Amino acid sequence: MDLLTYIADMSRRVALAEACGTSPEYLWQIASRWRGKRPSPELAATIERETERLGPERVSKEPLIFGPSAKTDRQAVGAIVDSRMSKRALRARLGLSSDAHLAKVLGVPVADVAAWPDEGAVPELPQVLKLLGTHEVPAASDQALDPDAGRIVGVDAA
Repeated sequence: MDLLTYIADMSRRVALAEACGTSPEYLWQIASRWRGKRPSPELAATIERETERLGPERVSKEPLIFGPSAKTDRQAVGAIVDSRMSKRALRARLGLSSDAHLAKVLGVPVADVAAWPDEGAVPELPQVLKLLGTHEVPAASDQALDPDAGRIVGVDAA
């Protein structure tokens, strides 16, 4: 639960402020990010601990300190990116101007991205699939499968 939702009820806001040793107004400023206000890590930890004690739900300290999680950003990118996109369309959707920028976002060498056709579908690399929000393709087994492995016996047995 986020802090703004938690302190919407004034009685909970007052109780939490007393438990944390701060004012209800300051809690509202932190929750609404009024003028960029953020709590200290110590106050964020205290808020997390006291909301868990007071109930009904715990307010996590990480969004208070660091802002919204990167997971929501990745989901937003996944929503605007289609697995059938061309390299040019992918760069345009992400607002990137060159293959070097796309390579940096994907974490692959620039030469690899430059080798992809501009109008062809983007290859199904694990980095691309992660960006698209789809499941990664499982890696192939290093050991070659031998269909006769269980049927072949040594010469001594024959």
